[in-house]
Amino acid sequence: MTTTPAPRAAEGIRLLYVGAAATICMVGVYLVHDLIAPVFLAITLVLTARPLVVWLNRHRVPKFLSGLIGMLAVYFALIFILLAVTFAVMQFVQAMPTFAPQAQNLYTQLSGLLTKLGASQDAIQEFLRTFDFTRLVGLATGLFGQISGTTTFVFTLFLFVAFIAVDLMDTTERREKLLAVRPNLCAALIDFSWRVRRYWVVNTLFGLSVALINMGILTWLQIPLVLTWGILSFVTAYIPNIGFIIGMVPPALIALLARDWQTMSLMVAAYLVVNFIASMIIQPKVTGEAVGLNISTTFASLIFWSIIIGPMGAILAVPLTLFFKCILFDSEGRTRWMSVFLGGSLDDDDSDDTVAPLTAPPVQDEPEREDAPAEPVDHEEAAEPAS
Repeated sequence: MTTTPAPRAAEGIRLLYVGAAATICMVGVYLVHDLIAPVFLAITLVLTARPLVVWLNRHRVPKFLSGLIGMLAVYFALIFILLAVTFAVMQFVQAMPTFAPQAQNLYTQLSGLLTKLGASQDAIQEFLRTFDFTRLVGLATGLFGQISGTTTFVFTLFLFVAFIAVDLMDTTERREKLLAVRPNLCAALIDFSWRVRRYWVVNTLFGLSVALINMGILTWLQIPLVLTWGILSFVTAYIPNIGFIIGMVPPALIALLARDWQTMSLMVAAYLVVNFIASMIIQPKVTGEAVGLNISTTFASLIFWSIIIGPMGAILAVPLTLFFKCILFDSEGRTRWMSVFLGGSLDDDDSDDTVAPLTAPPVQDEPEREDAPAEPVDHEEAAEPAS
């Protein structure tokens, strides 16, 4: 006589299968991260420029021309950021040798302080003997070489921006087909495009505002390379939670070398106050409301995607999390409850098995016929698999 496994045990086995499948999937993502990073970034950037294309279409601009203008807008933003970062790195590399005497003097003073505190003189002398400030210059030059060596990434990114911009010129037919067979998934993808667009816009505005404030602080304290540190602050603003710390360390070092301990301490204190309020209080609240992720999920995604994707994972952490949340949770009624733990919301009338499809936020994503949110469907039809 056969016995039926307990429902709880069956659910546990199902979770094990899901965990194993997710692990295998992430291993695959890790193996091809050099391709996934530029492709996914290109998708999100094209989606961000989509309202411009829709606006041009509604003003009777031909779809090919409006798509081309949207693509050029993305190219302009990327080229501007690349040139700004290149300028900042070059300025930093050129300025580093001028601070070599100050660095050696600083370490001499530090050795005297350590001697007074009881440190071994032989150990201090050995450290000072092996220390060479030109190593920092070499490190900075190596960093510049790594940035300059991202030609493949940049080429792939620009190439896929063009391809995706062409593919998204008119999505009416594909959207209607997807709506017919997978209404929940269709609405979830619309929701994703809206939220990732809001994420890039909010982060860009916050990054620009904080960078200008930081440049004002540096100018007030008369710290060199103000524009370089402003660009660094703007770029690191795209890294959730810890980006401002990365953007604070180099100018703090230069403040110590070019000025004194008091100036560095004042600069660090001002940076922490401004960036903590902006990056840890205001921005997470605004970003969380815009994308539907809480601050714990954002920080965990930062660590996770940095391991899977590499350095670009820190920048793409939130968009990637939003995408997988859309595909795995929001598109299925039985798993949508899991979005609550990531910072999303769940309607009062949602149940475990039959949930009405998501309603896309009221943002123009396509021409009038395409832009309307997904029509509500019968719960039983939404739960049935595609034939």
